Amino acid sequence: MNLVIDIGNTKIKWAVFRNKKMIEYNSAKVFSNEYFQNILSKYSMLKTICVSNTGEDVDYIYKYCLKSNIKYILVHDLSKLPVEIQYKTKNTLGPDRIALAAGAVAKYSGVKLIIDLGTCITYDIIVDNVYVGGQISLGLTMRLAALHSYTHRLPNISFQETSDVIGMTTRDSMLIGVRDSFLFEIKNVIEKYKSRYANVTVITTGGDMMMLKNRIKNINFFDPYLLMEGLNYIIACNEET
Repeated sequence: MNLVIDIGNTKIKWAVFRNKKMIEYNSAKVFSNEYFQNILSKYSMLKTICVSNTGEDVDYIYKYCLKSNIKYILVHDLSKLPVEIQYKTKNTLGPDRIALAAGAVAKYSGVKLIIDLGTCITYDIIVDNVYVGGQISLGLTMRLAALHSYTHRLPNISFQETSDVIGMTTRDSMLIGVRDSFLFEIKNVIEKYKSRYANVTVITTGGDMMMLKNRIKNINFFDPYLLMEGLNYIIACNEET
């Protein structure tokens, strides 16, 4: 069995795989050594642990693997990967984006556009098994936070769905503005890449993924576990050596 862990900006996600089959998926706001030990108590027959880490100190995972003779893989640009990275600044490419690219290569053919809707929105283009690049912008929560942080009077609010077209209060005006900018941006980015790659497969993932359902055309797949599957595929590629 394999344990894969994605340590993101606001949430930690993890999954356990038996070969290619995911047998458990879960998430937590805080990932501690105690939490890690609880996972281990449930899954004692782990062979490999693969981690995508954006910056938290989880050295206890590596130490446990070293002590327990479990293979440890930390995803970065120098890892043995199923995707060739053509990014000019490879050392700055997030491990989550690398894992998503690996998952896309494992599951989909041809040209792929991955849209990950989390704290940030990341757009990644993969041509066959080559990671070409992409773009990054603000996620929903970050857009609202920016409106509050960079003004004197706009309130600090959380995103809520609204069907209104015109805001009749400041709060509603912020929600509508953020919602529309979010949707218009994604729609136009998809159109931009489709004009360059006519047969591109568009895949969405991430916490805000379902907000696009029935709102934006030209999305081929909603794939909530793409990153987890990508980490597990990286494990498989490293087992071949």
